[in-house]
Amino acid sequence: MKDIQKPQVGDNYYSTKKYNHLKRFIAYYYQFSSILDLKPKTVLEVGSGSNITAELLRKSGIEVSVSDIDKQVNPDIVSDVRDIKAPDNNYDVVAAFQILEHIPFDELDKALSELSRVSKKYAVISVPYKSTGFEFVLMIPFMRTLFKKDFLDFHIRWPLKFHGFEKSGQNYWEIDSKDFKLKKVRKELEKHFTIKKEFSPALNKFHHFFILEKK
Repeated sequence: MKDIQKPQVGDNYYSTKKYNHLKRFIAYYYQFSSILDLKPKTVLEVGSGSNITAELLRKSGIEVSVSDIDKQVNPDIVSDVRDIKAPDNNYDVVAAFQILEHIPFDELDKALSELSRVSKKYAVISVPYKSTGFEFVLMIPFMRTLFKKDFLDFHIRWPLKFHGFEKSGQNYWEIDSKDFKLKKVRKELEKHFTIKKEFSPALNKFHHFFILEKK
């Protein structure tokens, strides 16, 4: 494994309006609700970011620990996702949101192995899905009565033709239609987990979520 990864952004980056935009708050909701649905007593979030999801979970009565490589964000555990400083089978749910793309794809297996090792049963992760497309979200009166949903989301996705993440200097890879296809990512996940559910939220298709059960 390479040396522990260095922080890629400044210590105040996660509290800015630029970082906490509308689409990210949509992601926060699905991070929070996906973990809550698993009814855990203990959670480890790898990569603290703004700490919004961790704080929501704590206020719901869940014991949450945060692991991060950056001491400046005051994590409970200072460690790399490829070498988590925590005991085996220690948390009901382990979460890693928009973190795994910050390491080379050929080291993804090591990171997933670590997430599996410290989890008792579940992991919830999200990774970037590079694409564009057309999306239509429909909300009408009596939606929940008629469809048992808050809204209907119609989306057509197609690959992006340009390369944006390379310029950011933060991501090594993102799900795409050529080098890192969705089925390739699934194959890596399935070495350590059973995929119980996956989805891209309405109005934020860039964040692709996986609800995973440890094998």
